[in-house]
Amino acid sequence: MARAVWQSYEDGVPLLVEAGTGTGKTFAYLIPALLSGRKTVVSTATKALQDQILDQDIPFLTRHFFPKVRVSSLKGRRNYLCLRRFKEFAYQPSFLNPHEAKIFGALHQWAAHTKTGDRSELDWLPDHFQAWNEITSWGEQCLNQQCPHYGQCFVQKSRLQAAKADLLIVNHHLFFATLTLEDRGPGDFLSAFPAIIFDEAHHLEDVAGLFFGHEFSSWSVTETTRDILRASAQTKVATDFRKTIASALEHLERQTKETAKCLSTASGTLNTRQRLEIGTASSPFHARATALREALKSLGQLVQQQAGASPLWESLEARCHALELKLDQFLGQEDPLLTYWYEVYAHPVGFTLRATPLDVAPILLEKVFHQKETVILTSATLATVEGQRPSFHYARERLGVPDEGRDLVVPSPFAFENQAVLYIPKPFPLPHEPSFCQAMAQEALKIMDMTQGRALFLFTSYRHMHETYSFLADQLPFPLLCQGEKPKRKLLSQFKKDTHSVLLATYAFWEGIDVPGQSLSCVLIDKLPFEVPHDPITASRVEKLTQAGHNAFYRYQVPRAVLQLKQGFGRLIRSRQDKGVLVLFDTRVLTKPYGRIFLESLPSMPIVHRLDAIPKHLLSSKDANASAA
Repeated sequence: MARAVWQSYEDGVPLLVEAGTGTGKTFAYLIPALLSGRKTVVSTATKALQDQILDQDIPFLTRHFFPKVRVSSLKGRRNYLCLRRFKEFAYQPSFLNPHEAKIFGALHQWAAHTKTGDRSELDWLPDHFQAWNEITSWGEQCLNQQCPHYGQCFVQKSRLQAAKADLLIVNHHLFFATLTLEDRGPGDFLSAFPAIIFDEAHHLEDVAGLFFGHEFSSWSVTETTRDILRASAQTKVATDFRKTIASALEHLERQTKETAKCLSTASGTLNTRQRLEIGTASSPFHARATALREALKSLGQLVQQQAGASPLWESLEARCHALELKLDQFLGQEDPLLTYWYEVYAHPVGFTLRATPLDVAPILLEKVFHQKETVILTSATLATVEGQRPSFHYARERLGVPDEGRDLVVPSPFAFENQAVLYIPKPFPLPHEPSFCQAMAQEALKIMDMTQGRALFLFTSYRHMHETYSFLADQLPFPLLCQGEKPKRKLLSQFKKDTHSVLLATYAFWEGIDVPGQSLSCVLIDKLPFEVPHDPITASRVEKLTQAGHNAFYRYQVPRAVLQLKQGFGRLIRSRQDKGVLVLFDTRVLTKPYGRIFLESLPSMPIVHRLDAIPKHLLSSKDANASAA
């Protein structure tokens, strides 16, 4: 893999690499990148991988081989204290509860002495400290060079420091956020790095889709109105103007709530993605959104009266106008290359409208592959199987990889045929049958009795997870943990600490977690992870492929599910010493024509259909072996 990466640095040909667990892929791309002398960005999807690179891999390489290399990491704006907004908030603070008010004193002391403004310095600050949102800034809140604190700005300092680095570590979200911002205005930050390495590249399509589309949210309206209120209270404005502004803000707040209510009524469910059907001018949503746009327009006209008074009022006027234009894009829905959808939230009540590209490949080709001298894409899951051979056809097509791009499969060094077995019980109810969850829980009890707990149970839906939990709760003789009970980090820590525990979880735990050793000897998956067919993005992409004459199921839906299944199963074997059982309760993998694609895409291992056929040596834990001895 290192040779292939080096070759791409030499000739500029893009490279895709599927590197199985245990191959050491971070060293395989970091060493050629550092040897090349070319400034390189490494972008990851998860914080866990970022931490591994920064805390383990880079220190090792600098200690032994590259003592002079300059390495930096860059975080999003929300990680840094904004000096201007902190000063404004401290002038007239408001807190969610008394506990936050007590903390603010310590935060005030930290703000006076910090050199970085980075929230990660505050290990005592609660994750859900609401006031942090008031003392940091997102892009549209920033006054840039017009800010009186620009010279001391922590975000600018971090960017200047990052620009000097030979190797810059970021996440996918920040990379594309920065790329789209530079696309809209002056800036050459990313252009200073001619090489880009995307690790966990199987996430690129989804993340890029978020940033190359449009978004309008009730949250952004609330943030803008809050900033206008604060500005009118802290700057010199006429009393009549302050009253008029307050009235306009109240009207806007009512219109925003009515729009959220309208969307909630239309969707019938919360926290699920729904297609945005604008309808005619007389339709409920069209009428509500139009009224909201008019409220934004009126507010913007009022704010414009103060725009010449200070950069802050100019910024607020621009934000009102930007929100109005964004809402116009959703009322018009004029771009056939986008799919329009929305989500409604309960706590706090609000909504988000989104427009996502149906195909990000042309965008990535233009913005990444044509702009960078070296592009490497790697992941443990990039290839599927076509004709019993690994294929990158899906990744190439969805990510816009040029035809001349090379690819490579580096198999895991682990002996899966000896370290693991795949158990698919049969006969067994199908996932859509009413008896499926109960049958799955009963079979899981038998399996977990054999493994003495030590199991991660992965689900494709909250409904399956909660139904199975209710069946297991009174019968499982081992500690039972369930996603949602505690923060992810605490759940994972407890799961690792309590060796015989069982953890039930959905997609948040399918990847990016590492539990080597005896705490995990069994990974169970309820069914093949096909995406919900009526999801607006999935449905729109399927429609587009079908209209073009393609079989969307095999060209889009199956490959995505294959890569997700590989990620889930990848949680089990994390070292040469690990062993255990992989369980899939979905017998469609045995009976449907597409099942072969899933099975052939997994590492080669024995497949059994009876519990008594599972090799006993894969079930025993290290502590059990010690007791027997």
